[in-house]
Amino acid sequence: MGQVLPRRMVGAFADRRLVVAATLIGGVLATSAGGASAEEPAPPAAAPPAAAPATAAPPVDPLAEPRDLIEHAPNTKENLRRAIALYEERLGDASLPAQKRADGWADASRAWLRLGDVETVEAKKIEAYTAGRAAAKKGLAAVPNHVESLFWDMANLATTGRTRGVMNSLFMLPELRKGLQRCLELDRNHKLCKQTLADVDHAVPGIAGGSDERAEQAYLELLKRDPGLTSAMFNLAKLYRDQGKKEEARRWATQARDAKSPSSPNDWKKFDRNDASQLLKELDK
Repeated sequence: MGQVLPRRMVGAFADRRLVVAATLIGGVLATSAGGASAEEPAPPAAAPPAAAPATAAPPVDPLAEPRDLIEHAPNTKENLRRAIALYEERLGDASLPAQKRADGWADASRAWLRLGDVETVEAKKIEAYTAGRAAAKKGLAAVPNHVESLFWDMANLATTGRTRGVMNSLFMLPELRKGLQRCLELDRNHKLCKQTLADVDHAVPGIAGGSDERAEQAYLELLKRDPGLTSAMFNLAKLYRDQGKKEEARRWATQARDAKSPSSPNDWKKFDRNDASQLLKELDK
């Protein structure tokens, strides 16, 4: 019979066996449950999703500001001069496409014409219209046969003749008619070109080639194609006034003043509505 161990040793060995057994059992239970032991490191946190690439801002149009001054801002000398200065500064950028430069010079020409219209001294008017023609020619240099540049060149020529007086400007007629006809060759539906030809027919005496009948038909045809063309309504009203047809003049002036869907809302607000109102006051005297 072997040596009997002292009771304290038996208890110590028993305690050690219990600890080992508990450890083994715990490991088995943890493994069977799919859990990680206390000594295993925690799995790394998932990386945050990558940020979406920033969307590039649309390019800024360098001609938007002067165009907006002409189209939307009040028709004052200050706004028109500011628009012209901006165009002259920014159109010097050779990196701009030729078409964009031509469009800009045509709009600068329009601004010069409007500036001439608000000037009160004849010399200042002529100076503005002359500058308008020079701007339009820069547009034609950028894009030959650029229809808007050609039109505003002729429009500035027409207002020059109106300012100097028809009889003092008859020598301009061949150039004016030729330019406007060329405009229609490039764009047969150019409404303002057709309207300007009608204006010339009404302003010029019959002996010099004008025709009220031709002007009237042109205005009516324009309004048939575009019932919201308030500038043609107003000019037709003036033609009837000059012919002594007050009722017809009043009817068209009223339509221009009260238009519900003008083709050019900004021009109607700034020009046609007020001009028609003034004509109606004149007709009511």
